[in-house]
Amino acid sequence: MKLSMDAILSKEETRWSGVREVLLLALPIIISVGSNTIMSAVDVWMVAQLGRDEVAGIIPASITNSVLISFFIGVMSCVSTFVGQSYGRGSFRLCSHYAWQGIYISLLIGVLAMALWPPTPAIFRLCGHASAVQVHEVAYFQWRLLGVGGAIMSVALASFFTATSKPMIPMVATVASNLVNLVGDYLLIFGKFGFPKWGVAGAAIATNVAAWLCALMMFAVFLSKDLNAVYKSRKTRRWDSRKVRQLFRIGWPAGLSMGLDIGSWAVFIVFLVGRFGTDAIAASGITGQILSGSFMPTVGLSIAVTALVGQWIGRGSLDRAKARYRTALKIGIIYMTLMGLIFVLFRHDLIRLFRDDPEIVKLGGTFLIFAAAFQFFDAISIVTSGALKGAGDTRWPMVASMVSAWLVFLPLGYVLAFRTSLGVVGGWISATIYIYLLGSALFLRFLSGKWMKVDIFHRPGRQGIIPIQAPPPTGSLPPAPGQDRLDSGGAGAGGASPGPSQPDASTRPEGSKQNGQNELLKDSVAG
Repeated sequence: MKLSMDAILSKEETRWSGVREVLLLALPIIISVGSNTIMSAVDVWMVAQLGRDEVAGIIPASITNSVLISFFIGVMSCVSTFVGQSYGRGSFRLCSHYAWQGIYISLLIGVLAMALWPPTPAIFRLCGHASAVQVHEVAYFQWRLLGVGGAIMSVALASFFTATSKPMIPMVATVASNLVNLVGDYLLIFGKFGFPKWGVAGAAIATNVAAWLCALMMFAVFLSKDLNAVYKSRKTRRWDSRKVRQLFRIGWPAGLSMGLDIGSWAVFIVFLVGRFGTDAIAASGITGQILSGSFMPTVGLSIAVTALVGQWIGRGSLDRAKARYRTALKIGIIYMTLMGLIFVLFRHDLIRLFRDDPEIVKLGGTFLIFAAAFQFFDAISIVTSGALKGAGDTRWPMVASMVSAWLVFLPLGYVLAFRTSLGVVGGWISATIYIYLLGSALFLRFLSGKWMKVDIFHRPGRQGIIPIQAPPPTGSLPPAPGQDRLDSGGAGAGGASPGPSQPDASTRPEGSKQNGQNELLKDSVAG
């Protein structure tokens, strides 16, 4: 994968080179994300066979778990931002050092998450759901706490491999772990082949085992001899407070943005839709699972464009960074628009795949119509957020998410659901308006070009970079294995002479050439 990717990067731009580059990186990611989506749907389907209370309990608990870890997953996804830009400029040692910081943060959060075990029953009592549903909510959420560290660590390592153009590694780990999850679900939910019948708790335990297996598989490759030869992954394992601060400086807005988005949907499902009864909860949860079939592959495109934008910024070519975004955006819009058409045409059949209850099928079919209506803008929102993250522009999207989700989506949803005759349908109307607003806001932000002025490494005297119009010379992107300037005794990414994979000091609007080199050298030595 690395050789074919580098061959593409070293060539002159052609009509289809951008498409090939995006798809080469995105397709394994889409398979990984698709595997997770299918596994999540299978989880819900298997639990649904136990009964209506069980499936109504697992959905709010799963959403609450997602809210819990979303902030840290958002932060860890920015490992890709730092690794991508470091990889683009040839600072291979920095790539593994940032990955290690992500691993340490993940393990720490996994330990701290266990503090939520005792107050879990009180948390779900606040939702006001039926007591038969609350029992399953509590059981599923508590057991899922054991897998928090593995889930976040998987994101950190997958971000490293994606940003270094090795998406096949997380793909294989994800697919393999999901197969384990599938078998574990069957054994532990239904008590097959002598295993205990743990029901909802069994589904959570199987998911935890899969999460840790995925993380450990990638960690083993991360420490392997071949990877260590290039990235020095066995030598960069020390804790670095400066790099942790850098990750959080760029990552906390991304994490908060993800948390605000998932949190708003959690409030929508648990507190707003939940007031309309078990059928409404189940129908909305099943609709969400079906929606994953459209937006999760597009999330794969977003992850890929984060890495590609970061790499091209690291190489000093903003033109190619913008081109890769436009390519990914077109692919995402085409795919999600087609999915919206499928939602409309087969809405009742899709709901029946999960639960053949007449009221759930009727409600779910109505919800899918609204879901189809916002597919176009959802594609814009997802892909654009990935491009902005690759540049390190995370604060403005956070504000846009906060305003559109918490000042428009939820208040409007409350009014339409409880102050009009629309009922639960009014809530889904507000969800559609929310996606329209967020997609439009993020697209306008990218068009403004302000993301081009972000400096994630926070080097004094550098407030932006000037795009390089001509593509870098063949063979310079990135340095060949074993020739990393950090490891060959050179000056790293900011050595005495500017390498072809980074802009010359003359392209920097402010700061002297020597100042820029000193800052990069300091960063390299710290790695």
